[in-house]
Amino acid sequence: MKIPKLYLAGKMSNLSFDEMNTWRVDFTRKINELSETKIQCINPCDYYNFELDPNTFTPKECKEFDLWLVQNCDIVVVNLDNPNSIGTAIELELASRIWDKPVIGFGTEKNHDWIELCLTKKCKTMEEAIEHILNFYIPNIF
Repeated sequence: MKIPKLYLAGKMSNLSFDEMNTWRVDFTRKINELSETKIQCINPCDYYNFELDPNTFTPKECKEFDLWLVQNCDIVVVNLDNPNSIGTAIELELASRIWDKPVIGFGTEKNHDWIELCLTKKCKTMEEAIEHILNFYIPNIF
């Protein structure tokens, strides 16, 4: 059985490491606690973040690697509660329009209409998003 790969998208710039990472760690823990199968959650904070020495990577390398991760995942999950992220906008547009990935968003903040148009499903909470993924995508695709 294939292990589902979920890319955890969302704003990182102008946030502390805890602000950009805590929800991703919580999401990974919660979905794997509730799932009957192993799910791989791809956390971009594990590879690049603004607390790393910027001499260890280039912006182009970071962008290309993140987009490669999105292209090679099965589902994109996006935290919508920190709007106005150009990186997230690019990830969502490519995921939804070019690579035909389901994009499951959660949060209550208002985002630009174009971000909303990239979403396959919008949930109010992380828990609702996890429930939807586990009840719809996992049994029907994997």
